[in-house]
Amino acid sequence: MKLWTVLVMVMMAEFGLHYFPWRVLLRGRELPRLVAYTLGLLGMMGPLTAWLWAQGEMEVIQTLWIVVISAGMTVFALYGLDHYLELIMKDVEANERETQQRDQRGAQS
Repeated sequence: MKLWTVLVMVMMAEFGLHYFPWRVLLRGRELPRLVAYTLGLLGMMGPLTAWLWAQGEMEVIQTLWIVVISAGMTVFALYGLDHYLELIMKDVEANERETQQRDQRGAQS
């Protein structure tokens, strides 16, 4: 397999993933961002891995996948952390509103 063939396969995969009717499949909802990132990455990594395999570059494949998986796990963990911090901020804001309402009720009495 020639390199240009891999490039065409990657472009076709990304094109197909980009224009796939995800909203129809997901009943009007958007594809979650992390899922979109993962699919986009797999659209690139699949053909590239196949090409490297044909070239006998097993060590490169292993290193590449270790790097990609490490980066992906970091992104997933950071999204989880962001969600957790957002929940904490919402809780803080709700407590502040409750305190303000209680203080206003006490001042009116």
